[in-house]
Amino acid sequence: MTDSDPENDLEIHIQIENKIFEHLKVSENRYRHLLESMPNIVVLYDDAGCIIYANQAWTHLLGDEVDDVIGQRLVDFCHPEDRDLMDPIEEIKTPIEIRLRKSSSGHCSLKFQAAKRPDGQYQGFLIDVSENRILEQILRKSLKMDAIGRVSGWIAHEFNNLFAIILGGSDRILRDQTRDLSDAKFEANRIQKAANQAAELTKQLMTVSSQQVMRYTVVDVAAKMQDFYSVLEELVASKAIKLHPRGFDIPGLVVKVDPTQLVMAVTNLVINAREAMEPQGDLWIELNSRTLTNDEGHGQDLPPGDYVVLAVEDDGCGIEESIREQIFEPFFTTKDPVRGKGFGLAIAHGIMKQSKGSIVVQSTVGVGTRFELFFPLTTLELTLDTEAEESIPEQESYRVLLVDDEPLILELTAGALRGENFVVDTSSSGAEAIEMIQKSESPYDLVVTDVVMPLDGGKLLLRYLSDHAGDTKVLAVSGYDQSVLQEVAPSVNFLQKPFRIPDYIQRVSDLLAVD
Repeated sequence: MTDSDPENDLEIHIQIENKIFEHLKVSENRYRHLLESMPNIVVLYDDAGCIIYANQAWTHLLGDEVDDVIGQRLVDFCHPEDRDLMDPIEEIKTPIEIRLRKSSSGHCSLKFQAAKRPDGQYQGFLIDVSENRILEQILRKSLKMDAIGRVSGWIAHEFNNLFAIILGGSDRILRDQTRDLSDAKFEANRIQKAANQAAELTKQLMTVSSQQVMRYTVVDVAAKMQDFYSVLEELVASKAIKLHPRGFDIPGLVVKVDPTQLVMAVTNLVINAREAMEPQGDLWIELNSRTLTNDEGHGQDLPPGDYVVLAVEDDGCGIEESIREQIFEPFFTTKDPVRGKGFGLAIAHGIMKQSKGSIVVQSTVGVGTRFELFFPLTTLELTLDTEAEESIPEQESYRVLLVDDEPLILELTAGALRGENFVVDTSSSGAEAIEMIQKSESPYDLVVTDVVMPLDGGKLLLRYLSDHAGDTKVLAVSGYDQSVLQEVAPSVNFLQKPFRIPDYIQRVSDLLAVD
């Protein structure tokens, strides 16, 4: 055995280190080349979310040069609505979809996931899904056009039938082809029924399009469902369906909602479930509360927080996955048109949208379907249910100014009020009405005005009255919902068209009876 030469050993050691360094450099170059050639973005960032490294895919997809983004916070490139999803930014194990700002304009939709590396830094991957979103938009547009076609055809069919009754009956009366008064009354009654059906169809359409007037109150959902349960039993009585309530005794399930619309949403879900069960089955109506996290709420288009969940679950035929996206479209139905018009789920969806809630469906073909209605839980006190007393003013000298650009409506409403001993003036424009108010020797007791008129006449008048009404009461009417008043007079009294004359007279009387 010979003694080793220290200088020779050092030289060998250096050669080995050089070889290792060369191999590491080759590996690093290969790794860097791999990263730079990837079509998806790879980023490294620190605990504060500041970017340490980004590959060239960043420039390709977003436009910014890589050197310009180093040191900037990743969250600052996010769309403002998506920034909460990046909090905390350290580790995001479940993929989320975010939008990052492009240097030119607009945003790019990307799937984002991140994990911590052994060196303490964080490595994130961003996959471009913009083309998927474009294809989804094209598909949605195609489905929307298909839905519009169904809507247009249905509206034309239903309203043409009603108009045929109205026009035919009025034509018989006007041509005096009826032989006596009883025939005329019969035709008039038929016209009124057809008009009421048309008004109801309009209300349903406005509910579907989230434009129905909502009268919000604070409601204990459990108490409401207990009161309504016997009606639900009647709905399924025609079949051998067993109804099972759950959670109706849970306290504190309080929400702010229109109670009539709440009942309508549940009714439509129960009817839908009934039709899915042939000839028998079990139907559960369940109440509970649920706290949604940020991720859960985002998946349902709801903010995180506490919710009351009202579920309707059946063991019927289930819903095919291929049509699940279409079930909330108006007039989409898998049933024979005679049995259903495909309106119920669309109405429920519209109600939940207006109630700042959501409707979620889970279904398995051959097993059953579960619909869940999510209502934001409220801490407001319950609204007391009190019956408003009807009161007709005894005085005969109330002065009312009616304003509407539709002459037939003016004739109809003015005649009705005069028949109740009101003193009525009429105007067909907002500007003319203002002039009449200014020239009147004594103030009007009530001004009833349409909101949407030519030259913004209704809104012009309402703005004037908000400053100069004094003791004059104001009632706004419109075929649109109450949101048309949002910019001009959000707190003014409102009545939606169409209305029945007795209801119109009662509303006017109630306003004038208030001291």
